[in-house]
Amino acid sequence: MLSASPAKADPPETHPVVEAQAATKAHAVTDVLVLRGAETLQSPHRVGYRLIEWDQQRGRWIFPDVGYYDTGYGQSQLWFIGAGAELLHRPHFVWTEELYATQAAGPEAHNERSLWFWTVFDLPLRKRLSAQIVTYPTLPLDKSQDWGFDIDRAKLEWSVGPNWKVGPGYSATTCAPGTAWLSRPFLTVTRKSRTGDYEVWLERISGGAQVQFRYLLVRDEK
Repeated sequence: MLSASPAKADPPETHPVVEAQAATKAHAVTDVLVLRGAETLQSPHRVGYRLIEWDQQRGRWIFPDVGYYDTGYGQSQLWFIGAGAELLHRPHFVWTEELYATQAAGPEAHNERSLWFWTVFDLPLRKRLSAQIVTYPTLPLDKSQDWGFDIDRAKLEWSVGPNWKVGPGYSATTCAPGTAWLSRPFLTVTRKSRTGDYEVWLERISGGAQVQFRYLLVRDEK
């Protein structure tokens, strides 16, 4: 999907990624688990994708970072591994960069290989207002993989009490020269709890809409 508190705000008001970065300063190792999935709302209902990812954070460093993605039925799969670091940390701006190597698999895949440069900007704007922008280009490592560029998410969130966040967002993708730019605006709601952060997107896609489920768990190793 991923130091000191950037704005010295109360923990419930900070972004979960910023919380993970803050925790790594006080503990040697922090484990981060990400689970995601999507399903179309129009009939026939289809699984859009499934993702599982795990990484460890040590101070400003992120390694290892491994994960699996598929289109919902295992026909087109993607395995990835990466590493990265927090490059810049300011009170209202945190820049994290990771490099991923990917390998496609499955009956519908063509053994594609690529690199992702995963860029994350976290912006704690005010006590209750935060923004996050995540982008990545796809750089092909073989002829079967196309060039691409994705906005994984660009979202603005408002904290409603200590445990809820809501806001609008935008995602988009394009691949290969001449391919249309596909925009997917969404609304997001997040519930923060001791068992993790539970986030739901209501997202417009080509031909209809889909709902995304996103889960984030951050735990410090004892």
